[in-house]
Formats: sequence, C-alpha cells, structure tokens
Amino acid sequence: MEKRQSKVKKKVNKRSLFYRISAWLHLWLGLFSGIIIVIIAITGAILSFKDEISDIIYPELIVRDEGLQMVSPSELYLLAKKEYPDKEATFIWRPTGQAAAIGFGERNTGFLLYVNPFSKEIIKRPSFQKEFDFFSWALKGHRTLWLPREIGRPIINYSTLIFLITLLTGLVLWWPKKWTKAIKKQSFTIKWGAKTKRLNYDLHNVLGFYSLIILIIISMTGMFYGLPWFNKFLYWSTSFGKSIEKPKELKSDITNYNPDKLSEMMQISWEDAIKSSKLKGYYFTIPKDSVSTINIFSYQSHRKFYDMKMASYDRNSGQKLDDGSIYAQEFNQADFAGKIVKLNYDLHIGSYAGLFGRAVYFFITLIGASLPITGFLVWWFKKKK
Repeated sequence: MEKRQSKVKKKVNKRSLFYRISAWLHLWLGLFSGIIIVIIAITGAILSFKDEISDIIYPELIVRDEGLQMVSPSELYLLAKKEYPDKEATFIWRPTGQAAAIGFGERNTGFLLYVNPFSKEIIKRPSFQKEFDFFSWALKGHRTLWLPREIGRPIINYSTLIFLITLLTGLVLWWPKKWTKAIKKQSFTIKWGAKTKRLNYDLHNVLGFYSLIILIIISMTGMFYGLPWFNKFLYWSTSFGKSIEKPKELKSDITNYNPDKLSEMMQISWEDAIKSSKLKGYYFTIPKDSVSTINIFSYQSHRKFYDMKMASYDRNSGQKLDDGSIYAQEFNQADFAGKIVKLNYDLHIGSYAGLFGRAVYFFITLIGASLPITGFLVWWFKKKK
C-alpha cells in the first residue's frame, strides 16, 4: 500500500513539475513576444482577402476568361517595350480572373502595367513614382515588421517559433486533472455574463483551445519559409529520414546569346509550357542578363497554388532545362514529403479549402491576435490581486 502511494505521489510530482515549467514558459514567452504576434496576426488577417478586396476596389482590372485565346507573354513583352522603350520589364503576371500585369522592377516593390490578356488593350498605366499601397505595407509588416529584412525577418521567424511553444504549453495548462461535468463546461464554453476577469479568462482559455490546431498549422507553415533548420527538419520527418536537396542553380548557355531573339525564345518556351497545362493564370519571369533563365509558373486552379506547374528554359535556345527541385515536380507525382512542401503556402493561408478555408483562417487569425492581449490581462489581474 505504501509503495503504491509512493508511486502515485511521484507521478503527481512529475505532473506538477511539468505543469509549472509549462506555466513559466507560457507566461514569459507570451509576454516577451506578445506585441509581435499581434502585428503578425493582424497583418495576416488583412491579407486574407486581399484579392477579393482588390476586385471591389479595382473592378476595371477584372478580365474574365470566356474561352478566348490569351495572347502570349512574348506579345505582352513587346507591347511593354513599345510603350516604354527606356524601361525594362522583369515579369509578366496573369492572376486567375484578373488582367495581366507587366512588371517593371521587383515583384512587391516595382510598378505594374495592366493589360487585357485577350485584346492587349492597356487598362491602367504605371506612374513610375512611389505610391502607397496598403496591402504591400501590410505584407511588409507581416514579413519584416517594417524593418530592414536582415533585422525584421529573424524577429518574425523566431517570434513565430515562440508562439508555437506558447500554444503547446497553453494546451498543457488547459488540460484538466479530472474531467468532471463542471470542468467540461468551464473548458469548452464561455460564460458571457461573467465579470470582466472571468470573461477574459474564458476568452483566452476556450478560444485558444478551439483555434489551437489551425494556429499550429499557420505557425509551422510560416516557419517553413523563414527557418532553414525547421524546413529541413519538416522534410526529414515527413520523408522518413531523407534530406531535402538544395535546388541546383540553372543557367542559360551563352554560346548562342542574342538579345534580339529574347521574344522569340519566350514564345518557344511558352508554347512548350502550356501544351500540357490547364492554364488559368501564370507568372512569367523575363531574364535580366545573358545567363538568367525563363521561368514559367502555370496556375491550374483559381487562387490555389499547390498544383502550380513550374518550368525553366534556356533564354538563348528556348530549351527546357532539367530542374530536379521539389517545386518543379507535379503535385500528383510528388511523394508525401513533396506534397507537404507544395501544400505549404495553401496551408498557411487556408486557400486549400477555397474561399471558405480563407474565411475560417481569417477568424482564427483574429483569435490568434487576441490571445497575447487576453493572456496579458490574465497575468495582470493575478498580479493586481
């Protein structure tokens, strides 16, 4: 009897120690990273319906696919050269359901010439001046906290890791010692008529539990892009011990370099890329020098990216280059680990479940933004007491 009591006492002590460690980590890591998590979550929520909001603000940019033949990127490139001979286009982007955008400069910081992809009619011209764009501003905050990339990016990445730890330790703190009827009610329901202190506790405790799984997915998929060691670990664990191969750098053969033939090579590459593709949109990179490649990303689904096809071509011959990277594989042909990699972005924003998935993620993200605030208030009320 005494031995049995001793074992029970040790088990209780171990649980108590684990609980205290979890509580300490949950409190101090949450206080340390709280404001950053609020910024990440709110800017993420803002970006959830960026495309739909843009459709409302700029209805003139909506060009629906009515079965007409789209003009090729090479024709749009020649149009840009004719309209702006002193500027160099760097990419051509045809989002699903919207006008084609010819880009001058970097993707998120450059300027766009909007063109009807069926008639080549210019819809909107770039001003080539610095203009404030709300969604670009939100994206910069989401990725770098509006700081220089080398400073802001690590802060975002490791704050996300800290948030993941607080989610897991929060589950430990939420889990009751005994599942009585009263405990179940307290753990799964919010007492809306309670006083401020109790209501705040329920908002933190109950909403945190219901949003836990999706917040973990959002955190892990965000870390996949920002933390190379986590990227490698996730692939290693889902491939059962394989290492993710570093994509080899593809270059064009400069033997037959002729800048005047670029549009011709773009056309050859385009025709090859779309011959086995259910094209709904694309992103086409224009080589910036003699060795850069033509890269074509073909969208197969409306505002989903997991089944996107990718191909690279020699800018001087139009020949398709052998790209062994995971992203160049078709989704159906990839193994389990490869599918996880290709699904990562859709899992991060909820688009794998369409508009409904992004709507769910929007509300869950807002809950994620509230958790550091309600958590701080839980600590403040206890401290005050």
